[in-house]
Amino acid sequence: MPTHTIYDPKLLHKEIVSSHERCRQYGIKPSSIQNPDQVMLTQAEFTQRLKLNSKFFEIATAQIEEIYQFVAGAGFAVTIADGEGYLLKVVGDEEILQQLAIGNCLPGYRWTEKDVGTSAVSLVLKRRIPVQINENEHYCKRGHGYTCSASPVFSEEDKLAGVIALSGRANQVHPHTLGMVITASKAIENTMRIRKTSDNLVIKNNYMNTLINSIDSGVIAVDKTGCITQINNQGKKILKWGRDFLGKPLHTQFGAKIDIDQVYQSRRGFADREFFIKQANKNIQLMVTANPIFNLKNQIQGIIIIFNEINRIRRLVNHIAGSQARFRFKDITGISPTIEKAKHLAMVAASSTSTVLITGKTGTGKELFAQAIHNKSKRQKHPFLTINCSAIPKELIESELFGYAEGAFTGARKGGRPGKFELANGGTVLLDEIGDMPLNMQTKLLRVLQTRRIYRIGEHKPIEVDIRIIAATHVNLKNAVSHGNFREDLFYRLNVFPIKIPPLKKRIEDILLLANNILNRISNAMGKAYLSFSADSENSLLKHSWHGNVRELENVVERAVNVVEGKIIEPMHMGLLNARQHQPVSILNQQLLLKKVEMETISETLEAVRYNISSASKILGISRATLYTKIDKYHLSISKQTV
Repeated sequence: MPTHTIYDPKLLHKEIVSSHERCRQYGIKPSSIQNPDQVMLTQAEFTQRLKLNSKFFEIATAQIEEIYQFVAGAGFAVTIADGEGYLLKVVGDEEILQQLAIGNCLPGYRWTEKDVGTSAVSLVLKRRIPVQINENEHYCKRGHGYTCSASPVFSEEDKLAGVIALSGRANQVHPHTLGMVITASKAIENTMRIRKTSDNLVIKNNYMNTLINSIDSGVIAVDKTGCITQINNQGKKILKWGRDFLGKPLHTQFGAKIDIDQVYQSRRGFADREFFIKQANKNIQLMVTANPIFNLKNQIQGIIIIFNEINRIRRLVNHIAGSQARFRFKDITGISPTIEKAKHLAMVAASSTSTVLITGKTGTGKELFAQAIHNKSKRQKHPFLTINCSAIPKELIESELFGYAEGAFTGARKGGRPGKFELANGGTVLLDEIGDMPLNMQTKLLRVLQTRRIYRIGEHKPIEVDIRIIAATHVNLKNAVSHGNFREDLFYRLNVFPIKIPPLKKRIEDILLLANNILNRISNAMGKAYLSFSADSENSLLKHSWHGNVRELENVVERAVNVVEGKIIEPMHMGLLNARQHQPVSILNQQLLLKKVEMETISETLEAVRYNISSASKILGISRATLYTKIDKYHLSISKQTV
């Protein structure tokens, strides 16, 4: 058991006698002045041992040099040995050092009882107690005429770290010498303990700094005066701080005061509060959490503030919630010239930053094109949100797009709510069925496109948004403008990069290709991978009018996969023949259908020739007067610059 108690002389004498007995058993010669077989380290081994005992050696060296300052010139030497008895350092007056060297009292030699017999160092190693040995109490002759006081040094784990010893002529023996050595050994132990505690604190501090800097949230520590004491790397990045900020008041650095006084008074923190701060002439929207730090007396010593840029949180939420575009251009099936032209235009649009207007009949795949454009653009890693303007009640569409502040209206959620434009910041918003957007909302949308700023309902503070708008509609917006249902200025804002998706009836080359792709996907999902179309089915698919376009084709194929019992899909499984053969159309319906076909034919012909009346009348095989009559009959819009 570790001890620094000075033994009673009688007890110490018994320890010395026992040591002498062990030495006789080891066969050590009492007349020995130098042991030629004494264990000695090579230079490489000695260097390695110094490295292994570096902390003990460094601290003990400082102590023995301090001891030597008290006894310098009095014929004393001070020695350091490690826990296994190897001498690491000897300092002293030159005369005594020369005498000790004769008995191998030099760095690198081992000083156990088996090596040197009974000595102060060897007895401390054996019994781990402070000892003082004088004259012939040394077993070997080498120690006669000398006195030596030695004390063990223990590590924090109560292991023997080493021994320090003070040697001099026998006539200089004094009990105070041992007390001085014991005091020095205690000082070494205390210093080692403090050093280890300090090292542990440094390690823990390094762990903590690494941990804090590994967090992808900003972290700021504030003392009880409200001044910043620490900030992690992510916090500097979010706030774009490159200057000296430590010791500065929090509110002056944030540009807007976070109410830390309320935290001190309530002794409670707050979570997920929204703050706007101004940095580099730009508002940064943050989500902030703050918690007090208490000392052992339950007194608040400071506050830890954790914050994130709201845009990053929204990107994460959008990613988890699936607000991402799934389709790419490779997912657009078709080899017809019309679809290839549309794909080419869409690819060009992807590399642009302009607003895109996608038009086409219902079911042609307008959203598919919008997602493909997003996924090929520089915004592909950011959100893609779709807003169906016809599906949201006009009373709710403003709050859906722009969000609202707390208390903005009855039923408004506490803390408010961000709108879709905020959530899509950095990404793309698809305004589907834009032709059905209410006129009052068209005005507000136009303002967003012009300023790139939004205002939540109930707030007068602008929020900057970086979004790309892709609009899609099946409505002829030019006709809607002429009838006063759509703002002309908004139409021109949206129609920067128009892309028209052709209906399926104008993509005859793609019908079977699409049908087989859909069949493979659906049949595999239903465990019917063996299915295929018969020749009659393929003929029926090619002859069908496909008013519902690709969406109708998907429905027809899925129905066939569900009802077919064999391996071949026949026309009856798709319901196409039944619809024609067993559901006769009334004369009135036939007349309405003919009028609809005529109106669509005239409208598409006019658009194809850019409203050149002469060219359109020639293609349609009617006179210019008849064409004007039919334009008036069907309320078709023609350009003011009609040729």
